[in-house]
Amino acid sequence: MRASEIDPTYYDPELDNFSTYHMKDNRKPRFTLRHLNKLKKMRAAQDLENHVRADTLEIMYSEPSAQDQGPTF
Repeated sequence: MRASEIDPTYYDPELDNFSTYHMKDNRKPRFTLRHLNKLKKMRAAQDLENHVRADTLEIMYSEPSAQDQGPTF
C-alpha cells in the first residue's frame, strides 16, 4: 500500500516548493549522473577537436623540408 493511498493529503504537488527556484535563491542546481555523463562526453569531444586542431596547425606552420620546396631556379 502506498502512502498516498493511506492519507491523500500526504503529498500535495502545489505545496512542493523544494525544487522550484526563485530570484533570491542562491542554491546550485543538483547534478545527476545524466548531467555528469553529458559533461564527460562534451569534454571528450572538445579534447578530440583540440587534438585535431593541434595536428593541423603543426602541419600548417611547420618548416618546409627540402623535398617540399620544389625546384630552385
